[in-house]
Amino acid sequence: MRRSKAAVSLGLVLGIALSAVVFVYGYSRYVLSLPTYVDTEETIPIEENLEDIEDLEPEMSEGMEKPVFSEPGIRNILLIGSDRRDQKSHGRSDSMILVSINEKTRKIHLTSFGRTIWVSIPDDADPAYAKYWSPNYTLNAAHTWGGSRLLLKTIHRNFRIDVQDYVKVDFVSFVKVIDQIGGVEIELSKSEANHLRGQGFSLKAGNELLNGEEALAYSRIRKIDNDWNRMGRQRTVIESLIHKMLNMSSTAILKMPERIMPHLETNISQAEVQSYLLKALDYRKYEIDQMYLPIETYEALAKTSRGQEVYKIDWVKNIDALMEFIEN
Repeated sequence: MRRSKAAVSLGLVLGIALSAVVFVYGYSRYVLSLPTYVDTEETIPIEENLEDIEDLEPEMSEGMEKPVFSEPGIRNILLIGSDRRDQKSHGRSDSMILVSINEKTRKIHLTSFGRTIWVSIPDDADPAYAKYWSPNYTLNAAHTWGGSRLLLKTIHRNFRIDVQDYVKVDFVSFVKVIDQIGGVEIELSKSEANHLRGQGFSLKAGNELLNGEEALAYSRIRKIDNDWNRMGRQRTVIESLIHKMLNMSSTAILKMPERIMPHLETNISQAEVQSYLLKALDYRKYEIDQMYLPIETYEALAKTSRGQEVYKIDWVKNIDALMEFIEN
């Protein structure tokens, strides 16, 4: 019995469609397998009975009286830039930027945390670093002693925000990510350009397209001014990176995860990563703004008994400012 041409055509179309579905499914599973996933099932608990913590300074105690902020429709992800040089250590968190995606206001907020803000750190260091743990120390020490887990716990305790997810890159991975997207456009000041030329980079003041090595050197500049402006440079690189990715063609955006995901470590589950990828084309329409903490800038600068320069901040004011920034 001979089949009709219509039946043959329908079978061919269905075959092609099925093959496409299988390819897309297989490709998506491949892309989602590329990052390094760590403790994706672990939830950072909200601490209770904080009034029982020993060695709390008065300003810290006042801040911890505020409830932890968690709002439906707002996704918080902590971006961590680590100076880790090998797999045996966590390294210091050289950069900590909270990315808050507010799907209600259609904004992406970038909040930089000063590395040397004086904080209360939970007693949960890795065994190898437990002897170095101190109840009060700089924010970046939390990552050194207990990696991303302890850093998230420290941010929960002090900044009163529920952030469960992180994405981390070390210096080597940072360079590769920037190179994979074709560099980032940065407006260099004369002093920044001079400093980078002194490091062997052929750059001039004005708008420059920086490759990975140049972007890393730019984001780590501190000698020409201060750590405050250094944080600003890091946010500028991240904002330029996000802008470039979100302004790519739809085809390029869909190809980008395959290039950059092998260089990332995260505790976000594969299902959640897939959710972010599916919304990438919509996120490109979001407005991006930024802020940095502490809000007092140099007015909060103080010295410890050992002479270490740190930021001892007004916790209530900074927490209120952070919540208002993320919500609006």
